[in-house]
Amino acid sequence: MIDIHSHILPGIDDGPETMEKSVELAILYELAGFKSVIATPHWISGTRWMPSPKIIFDKIDELNQILKKNNINVAIHQGMEIALDSEIINQLNKNNLLTLAGQSYILIEAPFQRMPLGWESIFFNIISKGHTVVLAHPERCSHLSTNPELADQIIEAGIYMQANYDSFLGYFGKTVKETAFHLAEKGYIHCLATDSHDVVRRHPKNVRYALDAVENRIGRENTELISRKNPQRVLTGLPLKKPVAFINKKQRKKKWLWF
Repeated sequence: MIDIHSHILPGIDDGPETMEKSVELAILYELAGFKSVIATPHWISGTRWMPSPKIIFDKIDELNQILKKNNINVAIHQGMEIALDSEIINQLNKNNLLTLAGQSYILIEAPFQRMPLGWESIFFNIISKGHTVVLAHPERCSHLSTNPELADQIIEAGIYMQANYDSFLGYFGKTVKETAFHLAEKGYIHCLATDSHDVVRRHPKNVRYALDAVENRIGRENTELISRKNPQRVLTGLPLKKPVAFINKKQRKKKWLWF
């Protein structure tokens, strides 16, 4: 398996504080069946979380060397989780931002409250530069959860979506869980990822439980696509495939009140 969203690098954001903790997290990845992890430290304009590509590359190199030395079979690749902001284009022009594994895919963090004014133009400009946008954990954006039609607009804009495994287990609350399943059933989730931060609360150990829950709602083929096949396509730069809309009538006897 491949994780396209992880805060595994040490001392760079709200992920592990030390290299030792990063190694512990890598061990959990290996135990969970992951072979490759794209490190996506936060990049937020105007804050202390604006790591340079060099810092990220240096930490990846160091971590990979330690993992190899200790026979931990997990490879770490480059990336960033970039906050949705009009400054993105300027930073891309300056080569200050990293794509996922050096491919065309760029991970943009969905805001937890409202999508910013002009989000359509921001995405359009990113795509115009030859990048493919993957929107991280849209199920956690309250603007989207209270306005389901916004998801249609995002998809129509050519944006892919990545949901967190833990969202399907209710770790971020009932509304986030219901939004995640709603998006998955509509075929709007293209990749699953752990968004791991540590070895205590946010880690890969719960992936197998989330996979069972997701498969129960959207079927095995869709689940295999968004958990394994599409993440592999991100890593290798191939186009993502769209899941088939899958409404499980047995599970969906009522319409959620937040619609």
